[in-house]
Amino acid sequence: MNTLKIKQLSPKEAWKRLPSSAWNKETAKHLLMRIGFSALPEAIQKSLNAGMGTTIRNSFADASVMEPPEQLKEIVEGYRTQRQRQQGLGEEERRAIRQALQKKSRETIVQLNINWLQHAADPKNSSFEKWGLFWENVFVVTAQKVKNPAMLYQYQLAIRSNSFKTFGQLAKVISKSPAMVNFLDLQQNKKGKPNENFARELFELFLLGEGNYTEEDIKEAARAFTGYRQVNGQFRFVQNQHDTGKKTVFGETGNWKGDDIIDLALKQPAARTFIPRELCKHYLSDEIIPDKYLIPLGEDWADNNFNLSWLASTFFSSQLFYSSQFRGNKIKSPFEFLLGLLQDLELDLPPLPRSVVPALRSMGQSYLNPPNVRGWAGGQHWINSATLIQRRQIVESFFNPPNVRRMNANEVRAMDEAKEMGKGRFFVTKEQGEEWIKLPPQKRLNNLVDAWLCNPLDPKIENSLLKFLEQKKSNPLSATRAVAITLLQSPEYQLA
Repeated sequence: MNTLKIKQLSPKEAWKRLPSSAWNKETAKHLLMRIGFSALPEAIQKSLNAGMGTTIRNSFADASVMEPPEQLKEIVEGYRTQRQRQQGLGEEERRAIRQALQKKSRETIVQLNINWLQHAADPKNSSFEKWGLFWENVFVVTAQKVKNPAMLYQYQLAIRSNSFKTFGQLAKVISKSPAMVNFLDLQQNKKGKPNENFARELFELFLLGEGNYTEEDIKEAARAFTGYRQVNGQFRFVQNQHDTGKKTVFGETGNWKGDDIIDLALKQPAARTFIPRELCKHYLSDEIIPDKYLIPLGEDWADNNFNLSWLASTFFSSQLFYSSQFRGNKIKSPFEFLLGLLQDLELDLPPLPRSVVPALRSMGQSYLNPPNVRGWAGGQHWINSATLIQRRQIVESFFNPPNVRRMNANEVRAMDEAKEMGKGRFFVTKEQGEEWIKLPPQKRLNNLVDAWLCNPLDPKIENSLLKFLEQKKSNPLSATRAVAITLLQSPEYQLA
């Protein structure tokens, strides 16, 4: 990844608040696209009326947390009683109980994917969920290893419940998350035989970054986290498995426990810039922001006790965030692409796991299941010939409802239940197209471009699309539908 050269702004100016005189349609659109998933004209106007500060606060204030899947209680009870139910049974019967629970867990994780997408697609939740995605790509766990949907649900809830407190508080809570205990082998970390996996990733990927600790720091820190366990999906600190001896970490010696290690790490200079660097990568640029710009933000953040509300407010209101250098040039992740598409077309996510989850996986992303402990790399990694084909197919799917006869009974029931709840607008309708064609071709095209794209169309492409609309005046509905699909499949639509 290349290090970026910042234009116009000095490190001292970069994190100053954007002047109110610079709050306009362009800066409002940039904020909405980056803090959430879309920037429709009515949302832009609402933001202009409210002002930048109020828009940022309201982006997070009205959000709710995702409700747990209905099957979760059954899963929790299944794991809690599994050993009891297997007592006295033969191997084949025990295996049958184990396999049934595993199958139910896999199905529930798939449903968790759908539930989260539906939740995040609601504009009032979008910014909060995108913020949650950021932290899930820092404190990484994977469904592939954890497997237990109750632990995964609790993990994402722990992130969202603590992600506007202090960084130290968030890190300590996640270190005790049963999903994290399982994922990084804290369950096997015991006195006299420490497991270093969690301590290593804590320093390298969660708090400091590579090169800012020694192997001895890792070994000693691992001892401090001995005794961390999960039992039936609940965190337990097992005192007799904890190493109570003195440990020396970052040059400081004491009878440290896990929380103490996090406090010691946050005293290191690297802790001040690590999260700001990751924040810029997630929200600002696919290229690396130079350290000389991150240091002043990190120092002020540390002076504010690593408060995450302060960091979010400062970041999203800064002059650097709104610099023209960063507008309309960040590649959308598969989640950002799909959720933005739903919002731009004002659609609900079809509750069809067999279609939605594999499509997202083909684009390179699956909820709570990044490829490894480093999370998703993002940027250019999202785009290749295969993922672009899948993105184009998803666009087409929202203009072409599936054949109901090919759906199974569960899918038909889920579609009907969603419609009963007022969440049944799954595909672009004829009525929606008729609203589009009330405008003359030029205005119609301009409106679609303004609503959906961050950057102007290439004049040659724009002229070609306009000419097409004008030539097809006898069938404006079909022509406008084709133009809409073209815009949503365009290279410009892949950028935020």
